[in-house]
Amino acid sequence: MTVYVETDFLLALAKDEDWLKQPAEETLEERDVVTSPHAYLELLLVHERHEYDYVRLFANLLELVPVEDQVDRQKVLKAVSYYDEGLTPFDAFHAATAETHGHPILSSDGAYEAVDAQHHALEPDDS
Repeated sequence: MTVYVETDFLLALAKDEDWLKQPAEETLEERDVVTSPHAYLELLLVHERHEYDYVRLFANLLELVPVEDQVDRQKVLKAVSYYDEGLTPFDAFHAATAETHGHPILSSDGAYEAVDAQHHALEPDDS
């Protein structure tokens, strides 16, 4: 049986010590698990409080705890790359989602100019 897991499961696997580590590891042995890009976004937000090698962690966790489909996997991988280039976790996931679906981003946030995401500036009409 496949079960959906959320961020507490990912954190239990990521941390050296966690009160849920043993049950999470046992679950990996007994069941197939999946999650969503939202859980990985939340994990990236946690990085803001606790420094860790998030690039390697995400690559390893995506093998253990995949997202449902390849499109979502691409979103997570691209978001980590954009975060590594300096975007905030939310901006990184917005850019990755837009790019994965082939859409430009319409936003007043100039941060998107620093990455490969296609960006159209949202600006007031000067007339």
